[in-house]
Amino acid sequence: MRPLLALLLLCCSAVSWAEMPSRIEATYDVLTRGIKFAEVKEVFIRTDDRYRIESVTKPVAMLALFQPETIVVVSEGEIDSNGLHPLKFTHKRARNTDKNNAAEFGWDNNELTVNDHSGIRQLALPPATQDRLSVMYQFVANPPRRDLNFSMTNGSKLETYRYQLQTEQTVEVPYGSLNSNYLATPPQRTQWKSEIWLAVDHNFMPCKIVVTEDTGEKLVQVLTSLNIVP
Repeated sequence: MRPLLALLLLCCSAVSWAEMPSRIEATYDVLTRGIKFAEVKEVFIRTDDRYRIESVTKPVAMLALFQPETIVVVSEGEIDSNGLHPLKFTHKRARNTDKNNAAEFGWDNNELTVNDHSGIRQLALPPATQDRLSVMYQFVANPPRRDLNFSMTNGSKLETYRYQLQTEQTVEVPYGSLNSNYLATPPQRTQWKSEIWLAVDHNFMPCKIVVTEDTGEKLVQVLTSLNIVP
């Protein structure tokens, strides 16, 4: 499965770290074919010009009985004039540990170190690279104003993506009816597509994410609760 989350390269002036919320708590339902199979709880904490994000995904219903896996993803770094500046990323599974991976951002020498089941490797680190968790909160620091080009790591590899900023629209999620900015990838050779809705009136937090796989299967993540502390 391609990464659920994507990132943006800087497209407008970011807020200063002092303007970022000190804490954000968000909960999402994850569904396929309209059936909820997992819940995601995320906490963003800013301490002066440093940040830490933790995302915990747990299965629900029948999946919790047959695949009781907990996934903990953490991104840590700094907040500078360009927004979030990740330094360390980890992705850990409680049971299936061979899928664990991590990344360290060597900004001084423009080198990204990734670590997964294949071992440790060094990759060239493009400017403004995000990890798959920090990118979603980069929207809070740096709301999109035009089409986006981006680099992102999931701790195992580094990929580039493009998103088009499309017409502002209202989206219905369990949290409510939200005015949103809509981002989508350009047409692909297959049915694969990624769509992101950002809640304009709630610090541009992602409120809905839909990934359509090559087969046409859709994975949907929707906001159920949100608490933002200035």
